[in-house]
Amino acid sequence: MAGRAFSGATATLFWQGTRIALLVVSIVVLARLLSPTDFGLIAMVTAVIGIGELLRDFGLSVASLQAKTLSDHEKSNLFWLNTLIGALLAIVVFGASWPIALLYGDDRLIAITQALSITFLINGIATQFKAQINRDLRFVALGATEAIPQAVGLTVAIAVAASTHSYWALVLQPLVVASLDGILCVVLARWRPGRYRRGVPIGRFVRFAGALVSTQGLAYLSKNIDSVLLGALRGPAELGLYSRAYQVVVLPLSQITVPLSRVAIPVLSQLQDTAQVFMSYLRTAQFATVTATSIFYGAIIGFGEPLVRIALGNQWIGAIPILQVLAVSGIFRALGQVPYWTFVSLGQTSKQLLIYLVGQPVIIASIAIGAIWGAIGVATGCAVGYAIFWILNMWWAARVTGLPIGQLAASGLGLVAVFALPVAITGAFAVHYFEHDWAALAVGGIPAIAWIAAMLFGFPRYRAEMMRFARLARQRKVTSSASDSPA
Repeated sequence: MAGRAFSGATATLFWQGTRIALLVVSIVVLARLLSPTDFGLIAMVTAVIGIGELLRDFGLSVASLQAKTLSDHEKSNLFWLNTLIGALLAIVVFGASWPIALLYGDDRLIAITQALSITFLINGIATQFKAQINRDLRFVALGATEAIPQAVGLTVAIAVAASTHSYWALVLQPLVVASLDGILCVVLARWRPGRYRRGVPIGRFVRFAGALVSTQGLAYLSKNIDSVLLGALRGPAELGLYSRAYQVVVLPLSQITVPLSRVAIPVLSQLQDTAQVFMSYLRTAQFATVTATSIFYGAIIGFGEPLVRIALGNQWIGAIPILQVLAVSGIFRALGQVPYWTFVSLGQTSKQLLIYLVGQPVIIASIAIGAIWGAIGVATGCAVGYAIFWILNMWWAARVTGLPIGQLAASGLGLVAVFALPVAITGAFAVHYFEHDWAALAVGGIPAIAWIAAMLFGFPRYRAEMMRFARLARQRKVTSSASDSPA
């Protein structure tokens, strides 16, 4: 299991590194070809219709991953259920295009919404094919189904943006990605669905997924109410600035922590009966995710001003304070992966839903209050809301599971203090005293990198975690050698 976990994490991180590089190119290049208003128009639509993506999956992919046993007939029935939900959502979203345009007072949103409605059907068909690849722990193939379509979609978007300078480049991009992703999932999955069988119940998956999708739905509201409020109250231009800043902040969340869940959840689910080993893997997963994200967010807070000017250009200067405040919320969202992995892998999604019913309204209320002061107020509301929500989640996870979650909370905050805080302070000092952007990056970046290296390799506790990764690598090699030897 250690070897498979490390192999999966290695493949996942490789592909996610590729996707991150593509996203960085997307953020930089498209930001220079299109205006904040163009991005604001797309954000208006996706903030509303994105809930359909949760309903399309209905948590059934995670339910099938968490299940210890899954028959071919059950997989087929789940496929047909996901396809039906995807088709219905495509129709609903297409019809919702006129109310969405009315909500924001912009008729351009009608055609945008109708075009994006197609993705629901495509993704509904692909859901169980992708889940099958994940169940087989074929992480190289899984990464290919996402990185390759993203590369092609980005190429199309840049070409259209360069020739037309129109927001339609941002509409075509997800259409191309969804289409190619669906094709690759069908081709690479070593499984084909059969006909729907009424005599094969899938109620256990629906019950598990029902609690999960309810939890995710509440989380979705808190993550997107900001875009809806800003779009309605401030218009596409200010929303465009906010949405670009938000996309940068969620970059490590969507491209590192979330994909690692595909490795963590099936592995932790197999270890749920061995508390000590379970906690060991959970602690290592937290170290990897929180360390990486803390360094990233610390850099955003400290070096945000020169980074935005260099990467995006002067038309995005208004996004700098928004980006820096949102980075604080990103830290707590990264910390929040630990209770999420705990609840899901232990099959406690119904208990997770209870804390979401309490905590998510806190986030929504914080954002709604902050919207009075525009984008910077919304960003502040996000930071406050997610900090409170993380505290509630850790407390509830400790109470429900009986595991020493408090130790993980202290460890997570320690990682933030050791990595995020010094990087942010170093960056702020350099930016304050050096007006030239590249000079500020160099003067602040060199000591920040030196500090990170000193902590990772010089501090015994963190060096031990690094050595644990090395042990997993050696176990993987032993496992691979054994599997290649004749019986």
